[in-house]
Amino acid sequence: MVTRLPIRCSGGSLDLASVGTSRMVWQGLTAGGDQVLADPRYSMYLAGWPRPGDYGLIAEQDSPVGAAWYRTYTEASHGHGFVTEGIPELSIAVIASRRLAAIGRRLLVDLINASDSEGYEALSLSVREANPARRLYESVGFVPVETHGSSWTMVRYAGRSQ
Repeated sequence: MVTRLPIRCSGGSLDLASVGTSRMVWQGLTAGGDQVLADPRYSMYLAGWPRPGDYGLIAEQDSPVGAAWYRTYTEASHGHGFVTEGIPELSIAVIASRRLAAIGRRLLVDLINASDSEGYEALSLSVREANPARRLYESVGFVPVETHGSSWTMVRYAGRSQ
């Protein structure tokens, strides 16, 4: 059985290694937590965790098999799927050997429900057009709103069916 638990961490950053994502491909990167935090293109997703409004979950089955989280950004400092300051951007990673086991879907639906409960009008994310996860995002109501080369920015507005 897969259990989903809130991400809890100390030290001011979400440590990818501590949630098991060092074995996962996240944002096309397979590096461990320290390498991600050292790279300004990715550190914004993790540094200073948790800030007000941050929310995340770990999926565990004896050990971590996935993680998903969202956080808000500013116009001056934001992630790849940024839409506006009031809409959190979602990040998700599942260990390759556990993909297609509905772990990502459960994490995604739980984050959607949390963001709806917190009163956010939408969630956003960035995904490469060829990434098979894009179909998962579309199946829960995410729609493309912008393209950047081969990447799509997608948004799911609150109140859409899952």
